[in-house]
Amino acid sequence: MSMDLFAQDENDTSKVSAAQKALSKGIDLITRSSRDTVLVEKAEEKFIPFEGKIIRNINVKRVGFEFSIYGEEKPIVQKIGRIANSLHTNTREKTIRQHLFIRPNQRLNPYKLGDNERYLRDQSFILESRIIVTPIVDTDSVDLTVVTRDIFSIGGSVGGSFPTAPLFKIYDANVDGRAQGIEFDVLYDNDRVPKTGIAAAYSKSSLLGSFVDLMVYYTQLNSGISAGEEKEYATGISLERPLVSPYSKLAGGAGWSQNWSKNVYSLPDSLFLDYKYNVANLWAGFNFGSEKPLQDRRREFVALRAFDGYFIDQPEQEYMTNESRYHNSRGVLAEFTVYEQDFFKTQYVYGFGRTEDIPFGYNFSTTVGYTKTMGLARPYGDINLNYKGASKSGSFYELTFNAASHFRNGPEDVAIQTGGTFYSPVFSLGRYKIRNSGSFFYTQLFDRVTNDWLTIRGNTIPGLRVDEVDATQRISFGFESSLFTPWSLIGFRITPFSSFYWAKLKCPTCENKYQKYSGISLGMRIRNENLIFGTMEIKGTFIPNDDEGQSKFAFGFRKNLRFRKSDIFVAAPNLINYN
Repeated sequence: MSMDLFAQDENDTSKVSAAQKALSKGIDLITRSSRDTVLVEKAEEKFIPFEGKIIRNINVKRVGFEFSIYGEEKPIVQKIGRIANSLHTNTREKTIRQHLFIRPNQRLNPYKLGDNERYLRDQSFILESRIIVTPIVDTDSVDLTVVTRDIFSIGGSVGGSFPTAPLFKIYDANVDGRAQGIEFDVLYDNDRVPKTGIAAAYSKSSLLGSFVDLMVYYTQLNSGISAGEEKEYATGISLERPLVSPYSKLAGGAGWSQNWSKNVYSLPDSLFLDYKYNVANLWAGFNFGSEKPLQDRRREFVALRAFDGYFIDQPEQEYMTNESRYHNSRGVLAEFTVYEQDFFKTQYVYGFGRTEDIPFGYNFSTTVGYTKTMGLARPYGDINLNYKGASKSGSFYELTFNAASHFRNGPEDVAIQTGGTFYSPVFSLGRYKIRNSGSFFYTQLFDRVTNDWLTIRGNTIPGLRVDEVDATQRISFGFESSLFTPWSLIGFRITPFSSFYWAKLKCPTCENKYQKYSGISLGMRIRNENLIFGTMEIKGTFIPNDDEGQSKFAFGFRKNLRFRKSDIFVAAPNLINYN
């Protein structure tokens, strides 16, 4: 018996040693402690040698803020990390397991492991995730160790117009380590009636391990689904189950919100647009081919969507009669999609050194259905072509073509958009890194009946808004160069950038048929990858001529959304929005 006990102890020691080695390897991959090269590898690459092995155990390990993605940090940053550890509740093991779609006693699928790593990194409360494979000697089995590194999930900000109308936000994206998010916002504005406005939201990721994301919100700050021009109050709820992997079979979602305009700035009744509406949306889809051989990632996806935007009260002003946004809109759509998609792991795209998942592959979809807008009931159809390419050099690009039309005695409200975006490889100059990007898009409207005219807004040229012309064509171009520096201030990294923008509108009914606009920007982005704040951007843009023919300088400050998702294909039929 003593020999058996000794053998058991030896076996336990061996297990502990293997688990410790897996954890150490995971930490090394997360911290990149001994290298400054830019990661470029396929998501499944490290798992291919173990394809077909039986998964015996899945262990979950979480590392603290003392481990940085940049390796050894300055003493002050290390001290802050220790303080963060004492204030922060690490994501619970049960919560991590609720986000796993790999299971013991299954055969190891390299692509599925890559998908699951990415899905974990997509969560707003996780900075990094790695899955380490440990072979079991003299068997066809392996153990998996899931190593994750949290983001400090508690945050806050001051925005709005300071000091006359400050907006205060406080939030926690991972309450008690359970993938629950809460946010509370307060706006104080002397010009408002009442002076104070609030908003609150609750979210839960992978509810009960179902991969369904829940969100409930109430806002007095025009921060929900907003269709009209006025400041809107809203309350809503949504449930969404994305297609988290090509090996998933089901996806779907449901959402409802009620919005109503509020005259918080005491406009005269003749100017204030008084309206109230509900929006309901329901869709479900099935993924064919999830049981195909591992190397065959081609899939077919079929989805059905029903939506209803119903106005309880409409604006009384006559000049709003022809504005489609203030009319009921409903429809039923069916979509068929053929796609194949994989991912590269890299860095220095949107993040400042974290692992980012870049998709490559194709997606072709066609949608048919029946919609009713402004009293017009019409069949609807669209086609969408999307191709993403990536190379081991670190460059990647995306090409798109979208065409949509309603039908009533022939095509009408036809909209076509095509274009692409290219990102160069990262060029290293010592510890400095440069990545360039460029984009080009062409949009055209034909036989317009209810579609909105094309516009230029901040997403085309920062600081410029052109929406008072009846434009049927838009061409836009943009170029940006970013310098990722090793500069750090208490963990905050700095990236200067420069940008150039150009756009042209065609308005057949205008005196000046072609209207051209441009902008040149200089700015910097600041981010601490340990925090949930996201990237802060400070940018100044010079616009030689605005919509009134005047030159101007626009200054902007914006914060990226905290709750990030990588560019995962989620097959959900949707009407194309070209504005």
